[in-house]
This record gives sequence, C-alpha cells and structure tokens, in this order.
Amino acid sequence: MKKVIIFRTDKLGDFIIITSLLSAIKKKYPESYITIVASKLNFNFIKKYKLIDEVILYDKKINLFKKLKIINYIQSKKYFASFCIDGKTFSNICNFFIKSKYKFGLFYKFYLLNFSFYKPNIFFKFIFDYYEIFTSKKYLKKIEHLPTKIISLGNQIGLNVKNIDKYYFKPTLNLLEFKKKYSSFIKKKYLLIHLDEKWCDIIDINDNLFDAIIKLQKNTKKVLVLTTFKNNFKYYLNLKIKLSKFKIKNINLIENSNIDEMERLIKYSDFSISCHSGFLVQISGANSTKVIDIINKNDFLWYSCWKPLNTFHRFIYKSNHDNNYSINKILYNLEKTINKLKNF
Repeated sequence: MKKVIIFRTDKLGDFIIITSLLSAIKKKYPESYITIVASKLNFNFIKKYKLIDEVILYDKKINLFKKLKIINYIQSKKYFASFCIDGKTFSNICNFFIKSKYKFGLFYKFYLLNFSFYKPNIFFKFIFDYYEIFTSKKYLKKIEHLPTKIISLGNQIGLNVKNIDKYYFKPTLNLLEFKKKYSSFIKKKYLLIHLDEKWCDIIDINDNLFDAIIKLQKNTKKVLVLTTFKNNFKYYLNLKIKLSKFKIKNINLIENSNIDEMERLIKYSDFSISCHSGFLVQISGANSTKVIDIINKNDFLWYSCWKPLNTFHRFIYKSNHDNNYSINKILYNLEKTINKLKNF
C-alpha cells in the first residue's frame, strides 16, 4: 500500500483544484491510501470524497499540546509521498519531520531589498525532493498558474496528468428532489449571482443594488438566482427586504444552501457570477459552467493564477486602482458581457 499525505489547511476552492491530483493518484496506484490534513473550513467538505481514505482536522487555534499530538501522529507513519502545498507554517513543520520516500513542496516567494526569499525559509527547499515556486501576491509580475504547478509535482511520481482542470465533485443529494424543489427555474438558462462580503466595497451598493438587479434581469431577459450564506451585511439585508416586499418575477433568492445544493445550482446555471468566490469559481470549472469574476483590477494577475482552464471564464472590474465603481456600472458591464456571449 502506498500512503500519500497532502496538506490542504485552507479553503474549499483550494482543495477542489487538487482533486485531479487525487484522481490520478488512485488511478496510477489503486491500492494507495490518501490522507488529507484539512482546516475547519474544508474538513466536512473533504470527508465527502470517496477518493480520500483519511482526513485529519487541523485548527490553527488549538493549543500547542494538540498541535504536537497531530505532528506526532503524522510522524509515526511512513508515506510514499507527501505534498506540502498550502504554504502554511504548520504544514511545513510536519513535512520537515515526516517519513516519506518523496517530499513535494510549494514555496511562496517574496522580496526584501531586491533579494528573493521563500516562505517559510530558503533553507527548507533542501528538504524536498521536488518543489515549485509561487510568487506571493504583492510581488507577482506575471501569471503563475497554481493548479499547473501542483500537477507538475504529482507528475514526478509518474501520474502523467494532462487535463489539469478536470476537477471531481459528486453531490450526495437526491437529484430528483433537488429538481423538484427548484422546478420554477432549474430548466431555464438562469444567471446565478453569489453575494458575500466581497461586494461591500462597491459604491452605492446599499442604495442601488435592488434597482440595478431589476434592470439586469430586464435587459438580459434571464431568470436571476441570488445565493448567499449567513449574510448579515447591510447591503444584503436591504436587498432582502425589498425583494420580499415587491416579489419580483424571475428573481429568486436562495439563502444558506448546503454545499451539495450549491454545486448543483452552479452546474445548471448559464453563468455563475461572484466577486471571486473560490468555491463557485472552481466548481464552475468542475462542471464546465461559464463563470464571471467581479474583481479589483489590481487583483487581475493574482486571480488569474487560480482560474480554471477548462471552461469559459471572464473578469470584469469593480474598481480601477483606487477608484471603486458604482453598482450600476458593474452590472452594466456584466450585462454587456452576458449579452455578447449568450451563444458562446
């Protein structure tokens, strides 16, 4: 049995981009035993995957004794390969002590006085058999596609992964019940717009979001599905009140869906839209769903490093350097993009 351990103590979208790696490991080594070290944010999500044999929960807020206990447990095993790819200090410490035939790492590069350094330390590169370098956001000068770098590490053990963006997610919900629940729009070409904290910096969103969304629906002639999760921001609460009061046809508000339902809503949408929600973007890649990211122009290079390559993807901007755009301008640009690409 070939034991493989992968450190992914970050978010949902970060995990989804390695599912092609997991599938390739199981295909190449059917007897392999895959362990994922997960965070609180992705632990329950990761447990759903049949490709994974063991999930270890790591919470950075736990005390030193519990952290040492996890390190000791990991160190007590012998692995065929370890992948330390989340850039976290705890993961690198574990990988330092781990007993593994092959050690793979991802270094985050930053600069000081024109000299390049690596996180956590330049000397750590000597403990890995193979590693990739990923430049930190502040110093990024060109697109460095992160999923490609991760797959290139896996190919060092003969995985020969070619489709780097073939992500894997199989929902566990009853599809017939799901389609019945959302029968009013699920068969139509709808726009899914996910609302979260990243919308808060848009000019006049508190006052004009409702009117802008009405206009978007009218001009695109598409059903709108608005999703959100535990959203208590003022802009959203104002929108919710108005939607409840006026009950606009062809605009549906869905709150606090579970992960399986959210994945299906993304899959059946014509376009999935967000201010770069990592889960939405990567699940769109898993389903070849068209996706539109609303981002700050300054973040173009950074978010391009994470974009799925096997589906239609576009960026539109909510700011240009220090100038935030109005919600009307953003949704107007969104409307133009959608109408231009209806038949893509």
